[in-house]
Amino acid sequence: MAAVESNLRLIPLHIALTRSLVWVSVMVLFTRARFDLDGALLLSSVYYLSVVVLEVPSGWMSDRLGRVVTLRLAALSWIVAHTLFLVGDDTFWVIALAQFFLAGGFASLSGTDVTLHYDTLEALGRAGEFARREAKVSATAYGATAVAALVGGALGLIDLRLAFAASLVVAVGQFAVTLRLTEPPSEHHAEPLGRQLATCARLLRHRYVGWIFFYGVLMVTLEHVAFSLMQPWLTEVLGRSPDDVGATPLFAGVVFAVVAAVGAVAARASAPVADRFGVIPTLIALGAVSAIIVTGMSLSFHVALLALAVFRSVQGAAAPVLIS
Repeated sequence: MAAVESNLRLIPLHIALTRSLVWVSVMVLFTRARFDLDGALLLSSVYYLSVVVLEVPSGWMSDRLGRVVTLRLAALSWIVAHTLFLVGDDTFWVIALAQFFLAGGFASLSGTDVTLHYDTLEALGRAGEFARREAKVSATAYGATAVAALVGGALGLIDLRLAFAASLVVAVGQFAVTLRLTEPPSEHHAEPLGRQLATCARLLRHRYVGWIFFYGVLMVTLEHVAFSLMQPWLTEVLGRSPDDVGATPLFAGVVFAVVAAVGAVAARASAPVADRFGVIPTLIALGAVSAIIVTGMSLSFHVALLALAVFRSVQGAAAPVLIS
């Protein structure tokens, strides 16, 4: 069990690396500069569609082959993705392929990192610590994102591609950490994929589970609409053109760092707030915050709206802890 217990030290480091998204400050600036806004949004669509397609198979693989193997695959997917971003330049299909592998990494991570944390605690007889520990891990993740956003913004002032070079280094480190993770013993055995899907469909008849499921779908939509449009919106706020972004990468890095820092606070506060007001009212309030932000961004490019936009991560940070 000593090897399994070492997971508790490695999981926060692994999560910090997976959330050190150095490219987060420049991704849309990078694709928009090469393929205009329509092309940038099309590439975002390739990413989101790929996540949807890969989400279920990667979850099945996590159950069938193990959490650790799936996390290693996520790291390898990101190594390929960041390499393609570096060499693809203005070749659309190469960048689209990079988006596919980026999505593959996120799909493989999705749920698997959280489940590895829970399975580890369960194997050690400490499952009751999950909510508290997961909130702390989530806060650490957003702290790492804040630092990575600043680094990516600073590198973007020199060359937008440098953010992907730094992300490649982080992905290699992430893979190295997964090699030290240990698969916790489990008595659960994965059922065939079709049977799992049928079981999930039946669970949706449960009113509470169904509500959580559809809330999660809406949450992801609201969160990523705001993310995809944030960088073009900041370019407009600064009065810059897509071909002359000026200091937008660094400005975006600062904004995303503040957004992530706010998310870290929200993640830590999620469990106590839900204990006081209830899970459902808390989730509804978090959704309202995201909806107000997206609406505000659609109505104005005034710099004063930044005070509202910095709360973009609140739902994305707090809600998954409660949903998990």
